[in-house]
Amino acid sequence: MAILTKEELNNHLREYYLEHFGERDSDEWFDPPAVNVCVFKREGKFYTLHSHILTGKVTVHVE
Repeated sequence: MAILTKEELNNHLREYYLEHFGERDSDEWFDPPAVNVCVFKREGKFYTLHSHILTGKVTVHVE
């Protein structure tokens, strides 16, 4: 099994975001801490989306 490319990881994260959260102009995006992670703020909560580097499966952490 090979590590997914940056583009593949971004696609998994983007698709998950759109499907589970829906795009909002009011979302505040932060610089990604890693290639397979994205972080945004919505309604006072921080959402961290993490895409597994081998499978692309996305997990979410909310603070």
